[in-house]
Amino acid sequence: MTMRWIGLLTLAVLALILAACGDDEPRPFAGFERTPTPIVAELSLPAVDTDGAETPFEFVADEGHILVVYFGYTSCPDVCPTTLADIRRATDRDSVDGERVDLAMVTIDPMVDTPEVLTNYVRSFMPDATVIRTLDDDRLRAAADGFGADYGVLEGDDGESQVYHTGSLYAVDSAGGLLLTWPFGTTIDDLENDLSRLLNEAV
Repeated sequence: MTMRWIGLLTLAVLALILAACGDDEPRPFAGFERTPTPIVAELSLPAVDTDGAETPFEFVADEGHILVVYFGYTSCPDVCPTTLADIRRATDRDSVDGERVDLAMVTIDPMVDTPEVLTNYVRSFMPDATVIRTLDDDRLRAAADGFGADYGVLEGDDGESQVYHTGSLYAVDSAGGLLLTWPFGTTIDDLENDLSRLLNEAV
C-alpha cells in the first residue's frame, strides 16, 4: 500500500471518529436561556382545588424534577389548549420521564376562572397539575413579571373586551432557577428533547 493510500485511509478513520464524537453532543436547547438565570423561588401564589381551598405554592421544582409553569386562562380559544396539549404529548414520549415533569398553570383571568372551572380545565390535560389562582392582581402581576410574562385586557372597537397573555412555557429547577423559556409554537419534538436533557441534568 502506497503512502498516499495510507494517508487517505488515516484521514477517513479520523473523520469517522470525529463524527462519532459529534453524535455524543446534546442537541442545542430549543427554548432560550437567560443570562444570568432568573430565580423565581421567592415568588408565591395560592394553589387551589375544586372546592376553593388554597395552599401556598412556591415556584420551585421537587428534587430531580422539572416544574413547567404556564400563565393562561380557560376561555382562551387556541393558544392555551394547544400549548397544554403539546406539553402533555411531550411528557408522554418515551424519552421523557413524565413522572418527573410537573405542570403549574396560573390563571390570568381569575374572575372568570373559578377554582372548579380552572381545576377541571387544567387537569383535563395533566391530571396531577397544580392549579394557581389569586384575585390579588398585585401578586399576580409580580409573579408574571418574575417570569417575563405579560397579560391584560384590550377593549375592542365593538366594545367587547379581549384577554391577551404571553403564551410561553417556563422550565424551573429545584433551586427555583428559570432554566428555559419556550415560546408559543415550540414543536413537541423540541419540547421532548429539551425536557429529556433537563431531566438528565437534574438527576
